[in-house]
Amino acid sequence: MDTGTVAKRLGEVQLVDVRLVNEWQAGHIDGALHIPEEELAERAAELDRNRIVVTVCRAGTRSDDAAELLRGEGFDAHSLDGGLLAWKWAGLPLTGPIVEPAPRADLSSPEMQALHDDLIDIALAVQARFGVETEPTHEQLLEFLRDRLISEGRTPEEADRFLADMDDESGDMDDESADMDEGSAEMGEG
Repeated sequence: MDTGTVAKRLGEVQLVDVRLVNEWQAGHIDGALHIPEEELAERAAELDRNRIVVTVCRAGTRSDDAAELLRGEGFDAHSLDGGLLAWKWAGLPLTGPIVEPAPRADLSSPEMQALHDDLIDIALAVQARFGVETEPTHEQLLEFLRDRLISEGRTPEEADRFLADMDDESGDMDDESADMDEGSAEMGEG
């Protein structure tokens, strides 16, 4: 269920946060019930079967699994699309910060973890802006990224220069990919 729908229906739905205790304590949606995912099956009786349940986690993966479990138990259950990150990017209130999960072993450097977190934030912001079912055009993405860069403190000129450099690098990669495709086609002709 999208963030706008959940925000409008907070008084009607049962919002169940399935994250770990430390994540919940750091920050959550006010009015949500905390039932960690690993306790959900045994605590499902605490929920009202006559009301819609919306599960929530950081980015939506755990809450998807939790909603599926509850549907199997006969609940009308949905996951909050994009989780708390989408909620945050929609400008909706939280009681505190969203705790980042522990870094994966292959993202051990702080720089890689920061890049990873930034990319997830941007992906969810794009999803919140354009919706789950819509694939924005290249131009729409560039406009969105430009607005975001400016809102984060870059000047319009800096944002335009950054996006032009990014587009140039992307074009170089597209050229290399096309060269490889042509080479593969020529090899197949022999």
